[in-house]
Amino acid sequence: MMLKRTLILLVLALIQFSLGCEQGVYPYNPVTLDNSARERLERDKREFIQIEDLKLGDGPLAVWGRRIKADLEVRYADGTVVYRGPILDYVGFLGDVSIHNSGNEAGLLSLSQRGIVLGMNGMAVGGKRRITIHPRLACDSSTPDDELPPNAGCLLIPETRQQRIWVRKQPLIVEAVLTESCLPVSFRALKMGGGYAIDIIVGCRGLAEPGRDPTAPLWHIY
Repeated sequence: MMLKRTLILLVLALIQFSLGCEQGVYPYNPVTLDNSARERLERDKREFIQIEDLKLGDGPLAVWGRRIKADLEVRYADGTVVYRGPILDYVGFLGDVSIHNSGNEAGLLSLSQRGIVLGMNGMAVGGKRRITIHPRLACDSSTPDDELPPNAGCLLIPETRQQRIWVRKQPLIVEAVLTESCLPVSFRALKMGGGYAIDIIVGCRGLAEPGRDPTAPLWHIY
């Protein structure tokens, strides 16, 4: 019991003095977008997503290489609500697949929901946005639409506190309120082999840069 208490106090002390704390380390090190990837994302955002800013926020922007949290309402074009509640996503990290497959966090947005991610890109924390998503990005996959079965669908959120949330490959209307955009800060200690005995997220740093570009079109990728 005494040893456990000592270890806890040691970790807290290291965290307080920022010793052993790092940002931008695997799996949370951001991937740099090259020109071809940026052009592809901007084309998809321009052609398959409609954006209406209902309220402009004043916090950090939802950009590439950030942990994003938001409160969403997702519904079909006929008004049927699919989901209403919080989500989070890790956008543009080298280990994003590992993060999502770990299953450690409830409410992670499915990797197939690229339309929602692109629609939120460029929002500021505190802002609200209405995003209309074409079926092509409502369930993003390599299978051509005309080869999919009727009522094809995919996961919206793999795990919530209640159940898995599914969505059909149909036009989606999403109202999003951005609540967080930050870069995870990891605490690592006691290196063992290729890893660490202690490796946990101890915080998430909101960054002022990049700022909003008032001249950029809505389909610009930040």
